[in-house]
Amino acid sequence: MSEKAKTKFNWRSYVSVLTALSFIGMTFTGIILFFVPSGRVANWTGWTMLALTKQQWIGLHDWFSIIFVIASIFHLYLNWKPFVSYFKSKVTRVFGLRAEWALATVTCIAVFVCTLAGVKPFSSLISWGESIKQSWDSPRQRAPIPHAELLSLRELAEKVTNVDLETMLSNLKANRIDVGSPDVVLGDLAEACGMTPARLYDIALGQAATGIGGGGRHGQAGAEGGRGGGPGRGLGRITLKQYCEQMDLDLDTSIKKLKDAGFTVSAEMTFRDIADSTGARSSEIINILQAPGH
Repeated sequence: MSEKAKTKFNWRSYVSVLTALSFIGMTFTGIILFFVPSGRVANWTGWTMLALTKQQWIGLHDWFSIIFVIASIFHLYLNWKPFVSYFKSKVTRVFGLRAEWALATVTCIAVFVCTLAGVKPFSSLISWGESIKQSWDSPRQRAPIPHAELLSLRELAEKVTNVDLETMLSNLKANRIDVGSPDVVLGDLAEACGMTPARLYDIALGQAATGIGGGGRHGQAGAEGGRGGGPGRGLGRITLKQYCEQMDLDLDTSIKKLKDAGFTVSAEMTFRDIADSTGARSSEIINILQAPGH
């Protein structure tokens, strides 16, 4: 055998392996997508599996499916004669009805009809898949309105009850998040800040903190706090003195502002302690501290 014959590229082998690998990739990603949460949950919370987001899994599934279809067409072309033989009678060697391909056709038609008609077990599989997707959803992880990450801060303030635009902008500014414009889309701003829309929304409401002044213990507290844990669950652990140092505010002036507003306050009290003294929220305290005057 010549060297040229040994090194000649075998397209039949390439297409066969490509078909098999793309089928495996398409199947695996399809199984993953069967279990993923709905988009309104996945996009809001930054859901990932094996370090990949839902959109990345969808992208992989789409491309493996495209490659599989194309590879299958070429595979059929390269193996046309063996394929055609399945449609020929083993006795007469002419085209005729064979039980194998007739049964395969009937099976596909039955699956098509039963799925659309909601016949068990086909309907049960669909219901099971939906129940798995819904299991990811919880009030704690739910956006204030569906697909809130697609709205601008201004639109969010208009559509969500008890959300004030000025308060959100003030809270974001207090956490050194450069908004630029209230018309910035929440999801885009969250991506630019390297966080989920849910966490950015919590920060905008004054219910979490970024770790002002860079990383560290307070940043971790904000990440763990999330929404629904009392006033300023992340920011709540910062003392008034620490906050004033990080935000370049005069401590004595800040204490006076809060006392004038009816708060019981000292330099070493945390935001949570200050808020609990009157039942206020951390966002309200920030607004008082950031307000001009005195």
